[in-house]
Amino acid sequence: MADKISVINPLYCVPQSVSIQINTEKGIAYSEKDDRLFYIDDTSFSLRDRRVLYDDTQKPIVTFYNKIMSLREQFKVLKGGSNDSSDLLFSVKEVKKSSTTPSGITKLNVFLAGNKEEKKSDFRVIIYGSKHSCTVYAGESPTVIAKMENNGGLNVLVYPNVDYAFIVALLMIVKDMYCSNESKDSGQGSNAAIKMISTSLSLDSGD
Repeated sequence: MADKISVINPLYCVPQSVSIQINTEKGIAYSEKDDRLFYIDDTSFSLRDRRVLYDDTQKPIVTFYNKIMSLREQFKVLKGGSNDSSDLLFSVKEVKKSSTTPSGITKLNVFLAGNKEEKKSDFRVIIYGSKHSCTVYAGESPTVIAKMENNGGLNVLVYPNVDYAFIVALLMIVKDMYCSNESKDSGQGSNAAIKMISTSLSLDSGD
């Protein structure tokens, strides 16, 4: 991908693909060389529904806020450790399932802060089954910007010039969601593995 996709910070955009391993139980993201890149202050949402993602120098990168609306989850992601809505970076909304939604599919729309009308998503996340696979797309196009697979842990492949901190933030959200093959009261959302499939599937983002 020639153009940079920067959401959190352009410093996290590099010209080559980036491989990241995520331990979902500890909430830690590691580089391919096993260096710690990011970590979450709490591995699951507290009663306040707030968590913070830090880099390895203990600098807050983003703050997550979770809200459940009509059985669908919605997340707000703010800059650094902020709790001020003016510092919104992006929001993530679970798409309402319809008769045209394939069985075992959960779709998320991602809207950047400047996208006030939210008529079209800026990014899409397609989750297959009980989080057995996951693909991130640019806008409503078939362009893939990241994939995730499970090989005894979450292995993330971030495409060139894509903000890898943004992808890690999205994956930290995905890991705590209840998806298609999970019961809402199963309690398994935060431990479910994500496994990549080889075929890229592009789906429309209708509500």
